[in-house]
Amino acid sequence: MILLLLLFAELFFLFFLSQRLTQSVFDLCILLFRSRSVAITIITIINFPGTVIHELSHLFTAEILGVRTGKLTLVPDFIQKDQIKAGSVMIAATDPFRRYLIGLAPMVTGLVAISALSYSLFTIPYSLFTYGILYLLFAVSNAMFSSTEDLKGFIPFIITLGIMAAGAYVAGFRVGITGPALSVSVQIFDALTKSLGIVLALNSAGLLIAKLLISLTEKLTRRKLVRRG
Repeated sequence: MILLLLLFAELFFLFFLSQRLTQSVFDLCILLFRSRSVAITIITIINFPGTVIHELSHLFTAEILGVRTGKLTLVPDFIQKDQIKAGSVMIAATDPFRRYLIGLAPMVTGLVAISALSYSLFTIPYSLFTYGILYLLFAVSNAMFSSTEDLKGFIPFIITLGIMAAGAYVAGFRVGITGPALSVSVQIFDALTKSLGIVLALNSAGLLIAKLLISLTEKLTRRKLVRRG
């Protein structure tokens, strides 16, 4: 139970950290290049591996569940002042259960990918591959979360399931994990929490560096303006 709560806490923190990090990198690019289109292109390139995994997770999960799919795009097709939709895949209308399984698929796939990359980070000898793994951890972790559109209506659905689960508990229905299944579950959650810990440390360092570069760039810009004045 403690590992499960820790996992949810890490995911919650990573969700907001990823948003702040992406926004900071975007702001830094705007300061450096003075072009929104260039900044969007850089963000798209940086997150591209994560975008591929995200959209293919939607696509393959939908196909497995028997839901028709359509056009797949892996480049920005929806750009607003404060939002960049890096990719998309058309999914046919379906029942809420399959819809939310499809919506949550990138998070599950992302966790698996992060665990595999974290394991590789400590098993492969230090080399250029190490930097490649760190980059992939960054890209995957910042693109793994489902969008608002993916999970539209998800909260009411979860509340409904929670009420049903509470009713079953009051009625005396219990589900427990013991023996080998419990041991395997603990190992899985332990690996996930450690992997997310690595990602949190990596993204926190990235956010700190981005903020420092933004501050430095702004100071240099002000000095140039003062000299010109």
